[in-house]
Amino acid sequence: MKVYHLILIYLLLFSNLPCHSQGDSFVEKYSSNSAFGILDIGENIHSGNVVDEETWERVFDTEGYRKYLATSRGDVLRSMLKVATEFAFSPDKDAEVDSVLLLTPDASDYQTLMTQNICKLARRHDEARRYMEETDFPRLLSKADRLVKKYLPKRAVSGEVTLNDLYLICTIPDASVRDHSVLLDLNLAMGMTEEEIVRLLAHEFFHNYRETALTDEPGNSFWKIFNCFENEGIADLIDKGEHPEAMYARYGASFESLYLHEYQNSSKTLQKLDSLLSVYQVNPVKGEYAPVADLLVFNGHPTGYYMARLICEEGLQKELIEAIDNPATFAELYNEAASRRNKRGGQEYLLSKEMVGYLHQVE
Repeated sequence: MKVYHLILIYLLLFSNLPCHSQGDSFVEKYSSNSAFGILDIGENIHSGNVVDEETWERVFDTEGYRKYLATSRGDVLRSMLKVATEFAFSPDKDAEVDSVLLLTPDASDYQTLMTQNICKLARRHDEARRYMEETDFPRLLSKADRLVKKYLPKRAVSGEVTLNDLYLICTIPDASVRDHSVLLDLNLAMGMTEEEIVRLLAHEFFHNYRETALTDEPGNSFWKIFNCFENEGIADLIDKGEHPEAMYARYGASFESLYLHEYQNSSKTLQKLDSLLSVYQVNPVKGEYAPVADLLVFNGHPTGYYMARLICEEGLQKELIEAIDNPATFAELYNEAASRRNKRGGQEYLLSKEMVGYLHQVE
């Protein structure tokens, strides 16, 4: 059959098929209804209208806020959101808003963090609407799914994996994960580049893929903490960069300082774990071993990232990716990387043979 006949047949068969843009498969995994709901309420407040409880409840019943408020502090968070929104969009509180925007709240001052963040949003609410209307978040989700696969072995991406949905909400400047969903603050998103958002989403997708690959999770406290180190450490390679503490600055200087302190003292954390293992093996306890749990600060992000970065910097990234679901091998790779660094004059702490052997034993 001649080539032009083949082309004609192809055109007849397939020319009427719908075209799909990049990210179409992620359309149902994204919603901005919660954020639009807060903007609608805010604009009503700014116009001098009274917002009744039924209107608030409709917003809180959007899927993003349902997930965000599904905690023991849900009622408190509802109240905080109302206070913050009513204050931020009030037509006669410009001077008070100016004062709030000058504050440097600490991470523990949740109400001030939220109020300040929504005040910033209120002052750019038209821009916020355009941003949500014009930003193709399903495309960003698709890009994130492609990016994360660079940090995964082929065996981890071969099956079906349920990836997190994405919901834009208005809250503190934060991105959190609840019930297989990323809850991303609108004002925070507006201050990020598309590349930063893609990397943030890829970080969370990494956890989805790894969770599927991790077939067994021993209840042992030492295994658990190294599992957290590996889980967060590798994921942080995707989005944290040279200054991992910078992302915590939005919660206040003390929070940023605490993260940096933990990161810079990762070797001491590992040394403490070795010491605790010596004590534990003499007198083991059932269930969680509290002294180990106390060392899990920021869910393992600082120490995990320190270990993962060292492994990559010493040329072991391929081996790290192959071992994404094996904390014992992660510990071995860290030791190999530390040894290589020390041969060039470094002073990295090496985990004891007892620790590495114990992790293999309990896995």
